[in-house]
Amino acid sequence: MSDPFAMLPTVFNIVMAVSAIGWLALIFFPRREWANLWVAGVAVPAVLGILYLCVMLVFWFQPPDAAPRDFLSLAGAQHLFQDPGMLVAAWTDIALLSIIVGAWMARKAMQVRMPYIYLLPSLLLTWTLPGVGFIFFCVVASFGGRWGYIELYEGLPPTESAPVAAVPFATP
Repeated sequence: MSDPFAMLPTVFNIVMAVSAIGWLALIFFPRREWANLWVAGVAVPAVLGILYLCVMLVFWFQPPDAAPRDFLSLAGAQHLFQDPGMLVAAWTDIALLSIIVGAWMARKAMQVRMPYIYLLPSLLLTWTLPGVGFIFFCVVASFGGRWGYIELYEGLPPTESAPVAAVPFATP
């Protein structure tokens, strides 16, 4: 078997290309169901998820890093991401999650009739700086009372309702 580390640049380029397909669909066609639901919301995340799983399975137990994997401390995360395989896995995960957020934002913007001029910078920021893009979207969505409409579309139950007693099986 060949060296799996030699494949990492190719895997990284595939991740970037697949992610770009989703983002370009969102940027140019954010109000089309095929773009914001099927391409950016399902197909691209599915492909990135499969790539993520494959990279994790291949590189989790690879030397040169025989130390235990530690996600819960800064030193452990720093050590973990010095491994090129784990770094590509983390980047794939970031690309996967950010496209899901971008697709959600495009659907919510369509539901609340947010003008494209406000959605576009939200998408571009989320593509490049996911946290900043999401915060920008939240701020823009709060203007004009749109955030309340997002809550309605999300189907949140009313928060002022009284608790309901649970009965597992009704007896005849």
